[in-house]
Amino acid sequence: MAIMIPETPHIFEPASQEGLMFDALTLLPDDYYVFHSFRISTVQDNTFHESETDFVIFHKKHGVICLEAKAGHIKYKDGYWYYASGIPMHNDGPFNQASSNKWKLIKYIKNSKACALVDKCKFLHAVWFPSVSDNELRSMTLPPEADKALVLTKEALADPEKFLTRIYSIELPNRIETNLTEAEAQKLIREIFCPQFNVFPSASLDSDLKKLVFHRLLREQAGILNFLEDQRSASINGAAGTGKTMIAIEKAQRNAAENQSTLFLCYNSQLKKFLSENYSNPKIHYYTIAGLACKLCNTTFPDYKRMKNVLEDMYFSGTFPYDHVVVDEGQDFGSEILEQTDILQLIHDLIIDNEEKNGTFYVFYDRIQLIQADKIPQFIEDSDCKLTLYRNCRNTENIAVTSLRPISERKPKLLENAVKGTPAKIHFCDTEAKAMEELDMTIDNILAEGFKDVVILTCKTEDSSLLKSGIKDGRYRNKYRFTTCRKFKGLEADAIILIDVDGESFNPDNVLIYYVGTSRARLRLDVITMLSDEECLDILQNTLKRTGKIRKPRRELASALNAIGTVTND
Repeated sequence: MAIMIPETPHIFEPASQEGLMFDALTLLPDDYYVFHSFRISTVQDNTFHESETDFVIFHKKHGVICLEAKAGHIKYKDGYWYYASGIPMHNDGPFNQASSNKWKLIKYIKNSKACALVDKCKFLHAVWFPSVSDNELRSMTLPPEADKALVLTKEALADPEKFLTRIYSIELPNRIETNLTEAEAQKLIREIFCPQFNVFPSASLDSDLKKLVFHRLLREQAGILNFLEDQRSASINGAAGTGKTMIAIEKAQRNAAENQSTLFLCYNSQLKKFLSENYSNPKIHYYTIAGLACKLCNTTFPDYKRMKNVLEDMYFSGTFPYDHVVVDEGQDFGSEILEQTDILQLIHDLIIDNEEKNGTFYVFYDRIQLIQADKIPQFIEDSDCKLTLYRNCRNTENIAVTSLRPISERKPKLLENAVKGTPAKIHFCDTEAKAMEELDMTIDNILAEGFKDVVILTCKTEDSSLLKSGIKDGRYRNKYRFTTCRKFKGLEADAIILIDVDGESFNPDNVLIYYVGTSRARLRLDVITMLSDEECLDILQNTLKRTGKIRKPRRELASALNAIGTVTND
């Protein structure tokens, strides 16, 4: 049986009888290849060219036949070929069409990697009239471009090889005879007639595609600024990953486009540095409270008492140098230094009470991280407008759920076509040595998947971390950034490896650190921990409020956190 490509025929018009011809050609020996509806498409001089041959028949010892099939009532009159309906045929009739397709195929091969095989293979063309018998053919007078030796009749339906062998025996003017080796035959098949490829997105490309979705979500999220355009003060709440920082930057950039200055305050010094380097604008001044205190007071170290006095003087004199204020990570101000909240309130009043400038004061914060605060700051409570961001546009859905699960049963809201991503992985290890081995293996696996932006975060301090003795200049293995979850607040990376997760990490006083660390991951999250079965059981029962019998605490904790758990034993 011949090798048919495709194995099953395309849908035919019953009148075409191509189905009958297809079935007949399957009767050829298994060293024949038959390509049905073979198309060549090219663009030359910005013009599209396309050809389709009903059947291309190939044999490594005989050559190639481009076979055009014409069934039913066909007539030729006054130099034109006609269908039974009286409509003229395209391409000047079947013989010219078959010949033209043959020469297009030869040209196509000459421009390919198989070009050398053109001179080692016969190329012929033929026409199949399955409705015409041999006797009828003999009585016909064909036009000059047609020769009866190039015709297959209905008898070929029963024995196609007999007719093909006759055509293959025709000598060509260049005297070429076909005698291809098996390797040459396969080259012609794989390069021309039936090329094979397998296209799949690399991890890096897949990451890029996911980021495009995140950018789209962020653009949609930033549309809230249009709604807030007439609001002088606004408080925008959102969980980690909802795009608060990027929307805050967009607000500052819109101010700059109006030639108005903005004081952009953020709690984290690393975030401040990142924003200054990546979103530099002469109209946007990035500061931490400590940095602003040194600037206003002209001191090396922040003096918050003196800073208050300076701001009060500016309030009465109207000399505050900024038109607008944007505060990012607003929930953190005052968490360690109480004076910071009072200072932000002063800055709020400087802006809002100066009606001549018509400035704005926007604060972006995460209400989840305010759960331990005694009270919500007044500059948040008194905002003209309060909004909440729900759509996660940083993390995949799986990562967002993993980060939120210990502190909230609320599932993050994403668009229907948002990126789901792969689940986070939790690697349970019994010893520090195994944890270090797992860290190195995890890094290697992440790199093998095409990720380049990899950051290691600890739930502890640098000095108490598993990596306390393996870090040089803030890098592990001299390459991968290592820092604490606290210091990395407001920042993100494609891949995050969270280490030093223990039972205390899920206590009410510390669980927000876990939340911050895990939510920094855009596309991949790995957690390396030495949690014991007893500790996992306690977390399941007391933090995640699980009831019922728990047989495998480590595995079940991973599942409860929407992650895949692996256990590495000594």
